[in-house]
Amino acid sequence: MKLIITRPIEDSKRMSSYFESRGFECIINPLLEISYQKRNRDFDSYNSIILTSRHAVRSLIDKDKIFEKKIVYACGASTYKEAKIFAPDNEYIFYETVSDFVDKCKSTLHSISGKTLYLRGRDVSVDVKSIFKGTNIKIDDRIEYTADEKIFFSESALEEINNSEQAHVLIYSVRTANAFIKAIKKYNLSNKTSIIMSYCISTNIADVLQAAGIKSKILASPAEDAILDLI
Repeated sequence: MKLIITRPIEDSKRMSSYFESRGFECIINPLLEISYQKRNRDFDSYNSIILTSRHAVRSLIDKDKIFEKKIVYACGASTYKEAKIFAPDNEYIFYETVSDFVDKCKSTLHSISGKTLYLRGRDVSVDVKSIFKGTNIKIDDRIEYTADEKIFFSESALEEINNSEQAHVLIYSVRTANAFIKAIKKYNLSNKTSIIMSYCISTNIADVLQAAGIKSKILASPAEDAILDLI
């Protein structure tokens, strides 16, 4: 069985190693390209930091910009794990998703106090700063990375979609889902959507794909083991 992995290159390589060790053949076809900002950040004046993406953490790693003695609100298991490894001398509070973080903060608006810095990508599905505008939660935000769409299928991906009875694709974000659909149209593969099975981490992603005629299964968690449970 083959898996088309569409995550940014480093994540795709890691997932490919995992699945190939378990007997799968993988096609790495990133649909987002991550670029990290080079500007350094000053954390001294902030009491807490919001991290909603592992890419924000990796941007800091790229600059070797460690922060310490902060309260860190980390959304997502991979964000939480990578941040704790990189900057362990902080108090970490874990949230399953950004929406989980927002909902809990809304129910107790006094839970975040002092100056807070939100490290984010240029394009986000949930803009935490805007959500809390006008409340007693005061947030500064800084763009740490950009994720640009790559509307491209490799020869291996094209062959798999064109010739297999069912093509299996891993899609981990709404932006990736939209990029995948654009690539389907670019390569005139709209007649092949019925043979594609996508594995997604949320109903929002699945809804985008299903609207384009692509079947979806929703993972119980972003972990690779959750994909194995569905295959």
